[in-house]
Amino acid sequence: MATGSITSLGIGSGLELQSILDQLKEVDQAQITAKETKITELETQVDAYNTVNAKLFSIKSDALNLSLTSNYLSNSVSITDEDIISATVGDGYDESSYSIDITKKASRNSWETTAVENQDDIMFAEAVSGIADATTTAVISSGTTLTMYYGTYAGISTDNSISAGTTDAAFTINETVIGEVTVDDDSDASRQVLVDAINDKTDEHGVTASVDEDGILTLVSADHSEITVTVGGGTETVLGGADPMSNTSQQQIDVTLTSGMTLSEIEDEINDSSNNKDGDGTQLVTASFVLGDDDTYYMRLAATSGGNSADSEINIDLTGLDWLAVDTTLGITQDETTMYLSVPPGTTYEETVTLINDADDNPGVTAAMINNGDSTTPYQLTLIADDTGEDARITLDNFGALTEVNGGIDPDTGTAESLNAAFTVDGISYSRQSNTSLTDVITGVTLNLKSEGESSLNIEVSSDTIKEDIMSMVEGFNDLISYLDTGSDTDTDSDADSDSDDTDNPFEGSTSANRIDSQLKTLLTTILDLNTSYTSLTDLGLEISSTGTISINEDTLDSAIAADYDAVQSLFLGDSDEEITGLADIINDGLTNMVSSTGIASTEIDQAEAEITNLDEDIEIETERLEKKYENMRKSFANLDTYISQLNAEASALTSMIDAFNSANE
Repeated sequence: MATGSITSLGIGSGLELQSILDQLKEVDQAQITAKETKITELETQVDAYNTVNAKLFSIKSDALNLSLTSNYLSNSVSITDEDIISATVGDGYDESSYSIDITKKASRNSWETTAVENQDDIMFAEAVSGIADATTTAVISSGTTLTMYYGTYAGISTDNSISAGTTDAAFTINETVIGEVTVDDDSDASRQVLVDAINDKTDEHGVTASVDEDGILTLVSADHSEITVTVGGGTETVLGGADPMSNTSQQQIDVTLTSGMTLSEIEDEINDSSNNKDGDGTQLVTASFVLGDDDTYYMRLAATSGGNSADSEINIDLTGLDWLAVDTTLGITQDETTMYLSVPPGTTYEETVTLINDADDNPGVTAAMINNGDSTTPYQLTLIADDTGEDARITLDNFGALTEVNGGIDPDTGTAESLNAAFTVDGISYSRQSNTSLTDVITGVTLNLKSEGESSLNIEVSSDTIKEDIMSMVEGFNDLISYLDTGSDTDTDSDADSDSDDTDNPFEGSTSANRIDSQLKTLLTTILDLNTSYTSLTDLGLEISSTGTISINEDTLDSAIAADYDAVQSLFLGDSDEEITGLADIINDGLTNMVSSTGIASTEIDQAEAEITNLDEDIEIETERLEKKYENMRKSFANLDTYISQLNAEASALTSMIDAFNSANE
């Protein structure tokens, strides 16, 4: 570090004091400059050995790749008919072949309505009452009770506990004969006999039975449809009466209507009824008279809550009530997830499509209005599952206008057509929900089913990756040995750099660099005691020229791989049975030691950095000493300059006096 210069010395004395001081300082500064030059050399050395370590790590990476058994199983897949299947495969698998026969692709469940003339035709009918005035026309001719049921109809329960006895041979549920079932006593086990007899035929009648700890039998309808039970004397004894079961899943709302009531009056009566409230006093059903598409009025019943839930369904027997219409609660179910939609009377096909598609809880279905091309009735509402397979099968409730198309009942078998893909692999049958990204059929293979038919799939092993790793490793050795020899990186240095003096090589005369060079060549020329075709890299085409250049003959390498790929694998992986370590592990372990914290390069780096630290401290101390020294010298020189200036002034004054005296005596 240079010290500051004195810029005003010598003005008083006329002497070159500043020059004298600078020359003295330059002599002292030479020692610091020498240490700074040494630091630069050491930093170059640190950079050089860091580069050595980086190149060692690069070679080590290739050696590590060559030590992994899975890398010798770099796989590709070939298919005899790519119109039938497509596939990808990972690495690490043996060669194999599979015969695949696709008999059915996975498909989407679909439903459709009958065709209509216009998209805005009404899908959910309004009541046709013929009532022109809702406030004056009498609707009720004689007093009656209007009975509504609020909530989803799920099933019925016995009013009493199940008792001992035997049901009749004519005992039926939804017209399915259950027949004679004996309940021996009031124990849970005996009552379970009746439950099991009913559930054994659930597929026929669509009902599931259960019994609670009090012996109450409950029948639940999976699709919320009404359950009918036929009982005789014996069945009445077991179930506890002539009319033994009641609807316990819905709240019954009874509203008294008197003769002469108009729609307006009926609206008020329903809305104000004390029966039309839940336990918290909240109104359940809202009645309102509306003007229909035929310009006549009718009464609409809707859930006060807004609907769109299983608990807000309204059921009523509309027989003889042509002036009344109820919102329809649609149920669309996929994989145990149900979306409920409350649809008012007068809703069109097009509006229904929008309601379904815009619903927040849509489970995965898409509704659409299609044009089938018919000249008179071209429009149909379709409902299609977004995904393929049985898990995406659609179940509908209160949506009788739709007929199942894809996935419907097969007339030949009487059962629903499967939506899953069906195929065999080497004769073994598989069923899958999807046609794409099947990863659990053939290990390591991602399979896609494209069309029905047969095709073969072959997993093949490729040697390309291993060849690339071998060539890359040898090139890495050559690159590092060349770098140690010249001190320049052939990948980055220009031609001009190659003409530089040997003094530019940080490894010139370095025993450490020579040791690294020797260790590298020892690793590279290792010979294994294998009983195979290849025992060293020389057998694969390794060549070392007279100038020290290392290379591998690609043609020789290709021939060696083609002739005996197993021997190439053994060379790098060794023979565990004979306890012979493979060449890849030998090189990898050797390089691990070389790049460790105690390796040659790291040791050189540590020593150089320690010396740099010491030199920096010496420079700091020496600089501080020189600063103080020359500050004192500057002060001394300044005093000298002042003193000489004073002497010069006195001499000048004396000379003037003498000159004056001489002039006076003339």
